[in-house]
Amino acid sequence: MNSENKHFDINKIAELAKLNLDPKEVDKFESQMVDIISYFSSLQKIDTSNFNLKYWEIDENKITDASELRSDNESNGFSEEEIFNNAPSKENKFIKIKKILER
Repeated sequence: MNSENKHFDINKIAELAKLNLDPKEVDKFESQMVDIISYFSSLQKIDTSNFNLKYWEIDENKITDASELRSDNESNGFSEEEIFNNAPSKENKFIKIKKILER
């Protein structure tokens, strides 16, 4: 693939994701990324000027008029005291949780 036409670097993406890719995998993922970007580029060409934006798809079987949805109402959440009283473990002003990631 011509490097001047791509807007991504698979090796950099792999490095950021902490993945060790061999050259064959780099070629495979680069090809897949080109296909994905090409697909999304083709979506930009679709004329959406007649699209009615007041309708939102809630699930694949029903389309709902946005005016029928409930309005968002601001409300007070829990107080700091309530949160810390329900926390299983705390230290200073932090809730302690089990370590879930290894470095």
